[in-house]
Amino acid sequence: MQVMFCCLNPTCDNPPNPDGTMFCSNCGTGLVVLRNRYRPIKSLGGGGFGKTYLAEDTDKLNEHCVIKQFAPQVQETGALNKATELFEQQAKRLQQLGKHLKIPALLAYFEQDNRLYLVQEFIDGQNLLVELQQQGIFNEQKVRELLLDLLDILKTVHQYKVIHRDIKPENIIRRKLQLKSMAMFVIAYFQLIPYL
Repeated sequence: MQVMFCCLNPTCDNPPNPDGTMFCSNCGTGLVVLRNRYRPIKSLGGGGFGKTYLAEDTDKLNEHCVIKQFAPQVQETGALNKATELFEQQAKRLQQLGKHLKIPALLAYFEQDNRLYLVQEFIDGQNLLVELQQQGIFNEQKVRELLLDLLDILKTVHQYKVIHRDIKPENIIRRKLQLKSMAMFVIAYFQLIPYL
């Protein structure tokens, strides 16, 4: 199987580039392995504050992980400083919360090439939106199971005086492999803000 690289230019369409390629075939940006360890292989999406990538951790036999790149679309100094502060707070909160079985662990937080990055545990599974599209409306028992799992996560998050700002079906993942000690559902993508 050929190793592919994904461009980390936040304005690029991030096409896959074959191993050995030094520059993105779409935008010409140099391809990098973050911290000589995290190889981005696929863009997972993005929003106003950055992009998310599926990556391989070369120090862990190419185990999958998720890279969140901070690339805010705001340029005004005050807004940029506030966005940077919120991203750093998110890393600190994830460090605390990631010890929970239903929240992906924070693996790293760092700056490289004048950009901030978070690296989190990858949760192998299907998101709730896809599940709903495939199965249709959940019956009462499924809704009950889902709510019990999610309410447990939110209880933990709120104990740290944090509000989750992005709960939606595509951010809720059902693990493929479920062991008795593992959660059925995991909230995989976080936008956290502290509350007083």
